Amino acid sequence: MKVLLIFGGKSSEFEVSCASAASVIRNIRGHELTKLGITKDGKWFVTDSGADDVQNCKWVTNESNRPVTVDVSNGAFIIDGEALKFDVVFPVIHGRNGEDGRLQGLLEMMNVKYVGCRLLSSAVCMDKAYTNLIFEANGIKHTPWVSFTQYEYEKNKDLILDNIVGRLKYPFFVKPSNAGSSVGITKCDSYEGLIAAIDEALKFDSKIIVEQAVKNPLEIEVSVMGNEEPVASCTGRIKAANDFYDYEAKYINAASETIVPADIDRNLSEKIRKIAIAAYKACECRGLSRVDFLVDDSGEIFINEINTLPGFTNISMFPKLFIAEGISYSELINKLIDYAVSYRE
Repeated sequence: MKVLLIFGGKSSEFEVSCASAASVIRNIRGHELTKLGITKDGKWFVTDSGADDVQNCKWVTNESNRPVTVDVSNGAFIIDGEALKFDVVFPVIHGRNGEDGRLQGLLEMMNVKYVGCRLLSSAVCMDKAYTNLIFEANGIKHTPWVSFTQYEYEKNKDLILDNIVGRLKYPFFVKPSNAGSSVGITKCDSYEGLIAAIDEALKFDSKIIVEQAVKNPLEIEVSVMGNEEPVASCTGRIKAANDFYDYEAKYINAASETIVPADIDRNLSEKIRKIAIAAYKACECRGLSRVDFLVDDSGEIFINEINTLPGFTNISMFPKLFIAEGISYSELINKLIDYAVSYRE
C-alpha cells in the first residue's frame, strides 16, 4: 500500500511531530512510504530525508525537497506538475493545524482516506471546554471547571474572577482551551497567581478554561484504537518531574518517568479502561486516541482529556501501552492503516 506520511506543521509541537514521523519511518513495514513535511511557516515539501534528518529537523534544509501544492477538487497533492500517488494518509502532526480538525477537514474535502479521528472529534477534543461538556452529558466525571473568552474577560474581568473563585477551590489549573501538550498551562493557588495565569494562557488562545486541581493525583493514561468497536490498552502511570505534566516535563526533563503497566489496583485499572472506551465513543473518536485520567487519594476517577493525535515516538505513551500488550510498533502502524482504509462514513 502507498502511504503518505505528513509531519511537521505550523505548531508549537513541530519538533515532537518530526520525532514521531522518524519513528514511523524506521518501523513501517510492507508499505511504500512517501514523506511530506510541512515547515513551521507552512510550506509543504516531499522530502527524501532519512529518519535521522527528519527527527533532528534537518529535512527542512534538504536541497532535494520538492514543493507540493494541493488540488482539492481532484483530491490530489501536486508535485512537479503531477498528482502524487498514494492510498492512505498517515498524519503525525500534533497540536494546532494538524490535530484540531483543520488538516482532517482538508483531507475529507479531498475525499482521501487517512489515519485517525475525523474532523468533528478532532476539533471537539482539541477544545477542552467542549470536551468537558460532552463528558458531562455522558456521565463521565471531570473536576469542576469554568471557561470564558478573552472578550468576556476584558469586558467583565472582576465578574469572571469572582465567578472562578466562587465556584472552584484552590489550587486551579488555568489552560488555553485550544492548545496541545500542556502549552500555556499554569497551576495557581492565589488570586494574584490566577490573574497571572490567565494572562499567560491568553498568549496561546482567546478562550480559557480553569479547572479545579485534584490533590496529589495519580496521573493515568490509556491508549485506545479502533473504529466502531475500539479496544483499550493496559493503563500506564506518569511520574512527572515537575509539579504537573507540562510541556517541559513531557519532552525535556529526563527525570519524568512512565510506569507501564501502571502500578495500580487491577479493579481500578479496569474501571479506567472502561471509562476510556466510553469517552472515546462519546466523542466519536476513530483510529486512535490517548485518554488521560487523574485519580485522587480515595480512588475517585476524573477524566482529564482526550488526545486524538498523541505522540507516536518509540517512547511515547500511546505505542508503549500497546507494545506492553504484545503488539509491536510495526504491527500497530499496520492496524492504524487498516482502520483508516476500512473506515465507513
